[in-house]
Amino acid sequence: MPMSNYPGGFKHGVSIEGIPYHMAHSGKTFWVDENASSTGHGTQNNPLKSIDDAMGKCLAGRGDLIIVKPGHIENISAAGDLACDVIGVTIVGTGTGDDQAKITFDTADTASVTVTVANVTFDNMWFECNFANVDGAIAVAAGGDYFTIKNSRFTNSTTTKDFENVIALADGANYFSFIDNDVHMIEGSDTEAFVATVGESLGMRVIGNNIVGEFSTSIFDIDATAITGAPLFRDNLMINLTVAANFCVEIDGATVALFCNENYGCAGDDLPVAASTASFFVNCNGVDALDAQSRTFPKTATAWP
Repeated sequence: MPMSNYPGGFKHGVSIEGIPYHMAHSGKTFWVDENASSTGHGTQNNPLKSIDDAMGKCLAGRGDLIIVKPGHIENISAAGDLACDVIGVTIVGTGTGDDQAKITFDTADTASVTVTVANVTFDNMWFECNFANVDGAIAVAAGGDYFTIKNSRFTNSTTTKDFENVIALADGANYFSFIDNDVHMIEGSDTEAFVATVGESLGMRVIGNNIVGEFSTSIFDIDATAITGAPLFRDNLMINLTVAANFCVEIDGATVALFCNENYGCAGDDLPVAASTASFFVNCNGVDALDAQSRTFPKTATAWP
């Protein structure tokens, strides 16, 4: 029996065997599989070869969806090899474990995904570093507002094939969200920062993530300026395994951030958050190398309470 097809969608919903289904997006859907032919059209049975090819078929503001098939690997070998330059596109990976759809940074330390427009989302993707000292692997420009990464994971393939700064937010890249992700950089590798800002980044939201690695600056290095819009950190687990200068979050002393239900670990004897004088903490705990058990986050930037 042939499959049913709804080329115009079903914006008012549809019921199949008594189960209601609703469109989660308003635009077109494009499928991606690296094993596809070069003449793919983006359908499930005739997919495109790359996320970049699919991005080229999306229309700004339509709410298009790119679905990446299990086992697909998108190799990023130069700056901007994947340019997210269409407003409102969501890229969703499928598969789990070794078959999870993957973006791999290889062959150059300048390899990067660039985000230059608003409302771009990555969901359930695997980002892996496979070259030494890849710096600014995901570069978000001013105007790349509401950039979101969720339900995804970040790894490096060996201790010497590692990121420098993973996500670089430009001055004016606002409302960045990082939600329910898993970051595990191999012990012995050296990453400077997972997220780094160079200026104002309004309304940052960091929620429900697990982050482990050796970060020589800090996991979130967002102290370049006093950030307004109340950055929110909630329900995260972070461990910085670097012995020196090993903050989990480093913010400007004038930034009014909110930390709620956070649990941080530091391999050295530094505070989990610096400089925290203007921030608020609710039910936050941390532990460092000198402690046998966790203590409540400090309200001072200079010492544990």
